[in-house]
Amino acid sequence: PCPLILAAPVALVAGMSQASKNGIIIRTGTTLEKLSGAKSVAFDKTGTITQGNLAVNQIIAVEGTTEDELIQLAASLEQNSSHILARSLVQYAKSKGITFLPVTSATEVTAQGIIGKISGNEVSAGKPSLIKNFSSENLSKETSIYVGKNDHLLGYITFKDSVRPEAKETMQKLQQMDVKNLVMLTGDKYSVAKEIAEQVGINKVFADCLPQDKIKHLKDIGVQNGPVLMVGDGVNDAPALVTADVGIAMGAHGSTAASENADVVIMKDDLSKVAQVIAIAKHTMKIAKQSVLIGLFVCLVLMVIAATGVIPTLLGAMLQEVVDTVSIL
Repeated sequence: PCPLILAAPVALVAGMSQASKNGIIIRTGTTLEKLSGAKSVAFDKTGTITQGNLAVNQIIAVEGTTEDELIQLAASLEQNSSHILARSLVQYAKSKGITFLPVTSATEVTAQGIIGKISGNEVSAGKPSLIKNFSSENLSKETSIYVGKNDHLLGYITFKDSVRPEAKETMQKLQQMDVKNLVMLTGDKYSVAKEIAEQVGINKVFADCLPQDKIKHLKDIGVQNGPVLMVGDGVNDAPALVTADVGIAMGAHGSTAASENADVVIMKDDLSKVAQVIAIAKHTMKIAKQSVLIGLFVCLVLMVIAATGVIPTLLGAMLQEVVDTVSIL
């Protein structure tokens, strides 16, 4: 029984060690086993497929609001959010030397935005759903933060992002490893998400997703094309990372919640590590199976020989240790 007991755990530990050398933390050996058989990979968009270094593109002010006022209100409110758009906006406001206003009762609405009080007025920044008196004619086709005051739209700020240079190559490598079902799950608009997906070679796009929508889509994918991997970096991705068979967090600039809930954490800001960790998992499982079969075969041969009485007891015991060493090596 020794080679059978030793072979798989030693291979799994070696595989996890190999991954850690490449900046990838794998929590358990079971995760490696699931990774090796992955059929589908779902990706978040912002900060995962794209670089996440969003830059302010346009500032569209309405109702007599100036661009500086719009940025001041939005950035003051977004200081209380950890979302990637919020960080980019705050950084932009600081670079312009804009003074931040005091905010009270700030509340972050999951996957929607943030609401708070500034100078006695209720101000919101995020999706248009936070503004009651919103007209669809003001809807932008780009990634945007909509700013409202007392349920009236003051304007919106658009952002542009760039695709990670390694994203397209990563998708090609995944397909070469028989991971054919590549999906994008994003809270962003469909038009923006579809354009990014086409650039990198992703098959399916589910846009305007709330956290619960991502969970539903992952469950649906898993029924037909499991095991399913989910790759994300934000707070909103944490529930999806738990739902997927294997959750992979981009931990370099991602949220702590995402990293804590993931089975795999990529410590380097490099999407190609997703393909690399699957390759390591496949190789690890191949070695584990080889070790089990070789160990059992050698043991069976030696048992047959020992049954004839040719091998003395002491030599038999020594040979058993040799078989164990062979399995480990």
